[in-house]
Amino acid sequence: MSALLAVERWYRERIARLLTRGDPAAARVRASALAVLSSGGTLTSVQQSMLTYAIEELEQRPWSSYPDSREMLHLARLVDAAAQDQSKVIPSRSASAALKGL
Repeated sequence: MSALLAVERWYRERIARLLTRGDPAAARVRASALAVLSSGGTLTSVQQSMLTYAIEELEQRPWSSYPDSREMLHLARLVDAAAQDQSKVIPSRSASAALKGL
């Protein structure tokens, strides 16, 4: 399953129960997930920076104080993978241009 499909499934099934008020890292992960889903797998440089910051924050948290951080970190890494997958795709020429050798 592609990373983007994994983000979509994970988001649909789990995000609601993981969002806690006053958790800016979780809010950034949620925003990043929505952005990557709505764009079909791409993030702007600002969105990517926001996601990277959220991942770093989640990695440094004490797990005992934030019980849902592991799951949010998992989602954040899926979002990052989905964005990375799409950033490696080279835009292709149209089929007719390819057939004409353009």
